[in-house]
Amino acid sequence: MTSFLRNIAFIFIMFSSISNAQVFERLPVKFVTEANYYPFEFFSKSKKIEGFDIDIAKAICDQVNLQCSFEHHRFDGLLQTLQFGRYDAAIAALDITKERLKVVDFSDSYYKTAPVFISKEGLQGEFSLAGKFIGVQSNSSNQNYLSLSSKGKSYIVPYFSSQAALEDLKQHKIDAVFADFAVVNNFLSKQSPDTKLVITHTEAVFVTEFSKGYGIAVKKGNNNLRERLNIGLKLIIENGTYKNIYQQYFPSYE
Repeated sequence: MTSFLRNIAFIFIMFSSISNAQVFERLPVKFVTEANYYPFEFFSKSKKIEGFDIDIAKAICDQVNLQCSFEHHRFDGLLQTLQFGRYDAAIAALDITKERLKVVDFSDSYYKTAPVFISKEGLQGEFSLAGKFIGVQSNSSNQNYLSLSSKGKSYIVPYFSSQAALEDLKQHKIDAVFADFAVVNNFLSKQSPDTKLVITHTEAVFVTEFSKGYGIAVKKGNNNLRERLNIGLKLIIENGTYKNIYQQYFPSYE
């Protein structure tokens, strides 16, 4: 089964039948994101926030009559902005985890995450990372997972973004980075063979037990918005919009 089909199967089983005939009142929704996680969210050359997540959110909004806008914020404060009512929703490659569900609610998952380690050649396998310095995005579910799984065997180095960690890895300032496969794969595609960086292994336990995939976060108790986002997500899967967006950003994952 291809990556795209796995994502669709993972998402589709969560939904019940929804009628396309539903009429929704126009509602403005302010999204917050952290635009340093290509290809999920990033600043274009014209300084506009773009990416897979943004296109998915826009498509959902079109289906359920939401007037959406997007603003950038540091990743480590995204969920707090929802709690304080500054924004209505957050979309930023946010893993649905038990810890996050204590402070916010999530839509159904729109993407099945696949975190991997990238390191220099020769560091193959989990145990080869013992005693090494591993970069990871600060306050992310990846960092939380590493903190629990490494049990002090590795040195975890938090960064404000995965891109910054990858750049330090390229400069040999750290030994490895833990990030989503799509982010790592895009980074590798732009490097010369001389960098000698490779994907070492994936974390299957993370996928099956720690994260339920990426979801859109909303303030705790905002069931109206959460349910509306879920309806929009189901509709873009049914009408083929999700597939078109997915293929635009991940053409090699078919």
